[in-house]
Amino acid sequence: MTVAAELPARPLTLDDVTRLAEADSRHRFELAEGNLVVMPPGTWRHQEISGLLFTWFIGHGYRGRVNVAPGVRTASDDLNGRIPDLVVTNGPVPDEMVWLPPEMVALAVEIVSKGSERTDRWLKPVEYAEAGISRFWRVEPDDTVLQFRLTNGGVGRRYVEYDQMALDDLLAGDVPELS
Repeated sequence: MTVAAELPARPLTLDDVTRLAEADSRHRFELAEGNLVVMPPGTWRHQEISGLLFTWFIGHGYRGRVNVAPGVRTASDDLNGRIPDLVVTNGPVPDEMVWLPPEMVALAVEIVSKGSERTDRWLKPVEYAEAGISRFWRVEPDDTVLQFRLTNGGVGRRYVEYDQMALDDLLAGDVPELS
């Protein structure tokens, strides 16, 4: 079933997206340059990986600092926001906050699934790096976790890979230092 929303004849803002999400819990919404990006719910495996990582962080003392699929502002304007699959913050987050400022985010995690490959591998890392999010992890379909750290490399901010490991090996160990 298709539901048509009344959208303004202008670039959308994060407030617009918040209202859309309140009216439609079946989809996830992101904003890129004021353009709406609509995503279906994640697959069973995608959601399972999110849950495993969330549980792992909670079990290592990150309660109140980790959440699944929160909104993150990716620019200083009100026209850009993404929904990482999991986020760890630098500290507590106010309960009523919808769109986290990037300076609050210690780690953004994306889980690559069919249909999100280019976005998760190429677009989101660039946006997260430019926003100043210090760490980014990407979980590949073969359950390899690629870990990246922010660097100022010449032209601007970008991520460099510093580690990779199997998801099961990651979950069997301690949470690495995220500061």
